[in-house]
Order: sequence, then C-alpha cells, then structure tokens
Amino acid sequence: MVARLVCLLAVFASCLTFSKPVTIAVAANFKSTLELLAEDYKRLNSQFNYRIASASTGILYNQITHGAPFDLFFSADDIRPKQLLDAGVAKQEMAYAVGQLVFWAPNYVDTKGQKVTDRALWENWDIMYAYANPKLAPYGFAAQQLAEQKDSVAKVVVANNVSQVFQFVSTGNIAAGFVARSIQTNFEGSYWLVPQGLHDGVVQHVALLSDQVQAIEFYKYLLSISAQTIITENGYLLPQT
Repeated sequence: MVARLVCLLAVFASCLTFSKPVTIAVAANFKSTLELLAEDYKRLNSQFNYRIASASTGILYNQITHGAPFDLFFSADDIRPKQLLDAGVAKQEMAYAVGQLVFWAPNYVDTKGQKVTDRALWENWDIMYAYANPKLAPYGFAAQQLAEQKDSVAKVVVANNVSQVFQFVSTGNIAAGFVARSIQTNFEGSYWLVPQGLHDGVVQHVALLSDQVQAIEFYKYLLSISAQTIITENGYLLPQT
C-alpha cells in the first residue's frame, strides 16, 4: 500500500514538473519564428507549455541579470549569452540562427519609375531613415556600422527594436529603415538585402538558464531538422558548424 502511494505521488510530482510553463525571453526579431517553433515542438510533445516575453536583446539581458526567472533566452547576438555563461547564470549557450539585415524603402522608385533592389538604394539615400537602438539591438548596431561607412548626413530615427522600425516604415511614418529579413520575407517595393560581409554579422545565440526539463528538451530540439527548416523558411541563415 505504501509503495503504491509513493508511486502515485511520484507520478503526481512528475505531472507538476511537466505542466510548469517554460518561460522564454526572445529578441523582437525572432518572436514570430519562436512561436512557430514552440507550436511545432508542442505537436511532438503535448505536455510542453510555454510563455514568451519579447523585447530588445539589451532590455531582456538586463532583466535576466536582475533576476527575471526565464528558462531560455533567445538573444539577437552572441555576446550576452556568452556573458551569462561566464557569469554562471546560463547552463549552456549555442548559436541558433544568423540574421539578415535589410534596408527597406517600400515607396521608393528610381528615375525610370522602377523599384530598386540592390546597393544603389542605400548609396543614393539622403533623407531620414530609421534603425534600432545600437546599444540594445544587434540589428541596430549592424545598421550603425553601415551608416558610419557611408558617412551619411541624413537624419536617423532610433527605434527601440527592429519591430518598431518595421512599424514606422510599413505605416509610412518614415520612408525607409533597416529591418530584419525575418520580419517579412517578401518585401514590397524597393529594398536591399545587405551582404553579411559589410557588418560584424548578427549571429544569434540562445542561453539555457535553468534545469527545467522541458526547457532542456526544447533547447535540444533547436538542432533538429524540423526546427532548422522553420528557421530558414522564416528569413534566417543557419550558423556555421
């Protein structure tokens, strides 16, 4: 009888463990892709529950270092996950995607009335545009590097993150801006997909922050063919191994 009771308690404790939501902090550019990954993983594991919080990488990093109880941190850079690992806050960290930067001006046409989809769009741009805060968002840092190379005098509007830049441009409040390809894989109008070699790159890393079983299993799932197919279909490159 006692053995049966112990067994039932063990099963109950196990159920409690599996029902606890995995708390995930994710950089704004990757939020929609993470939602697809989480739902795909949930089809494979019905016990998987999760909660997602999204903001710029810098803001999420500050929250984690001040004790925010996240199980996973999907950063838009490699620096902060490595810092968390060195500080003993993270258990493991690894690259999961390489972001692609896009300069997007949906309503721009050249003198022939044609849209422009190459570097000339950026080289000839001399009016106000936007990028994300380079101190908080790696996409903004990459855009700032390009701006410094060009030595442009055009006014820059600094947004909180790339999602806000996309909102500014898509609503017509600002004519152009640097966004993440992942936010919209098929851009309308004029755009330039910035080659990787023109900036330091946006290699995105994930940090495992807890011993939560489902968090560990989801971390491993990111290396599966299913997960990597979703990542590439949503505008990212895979990291070099």
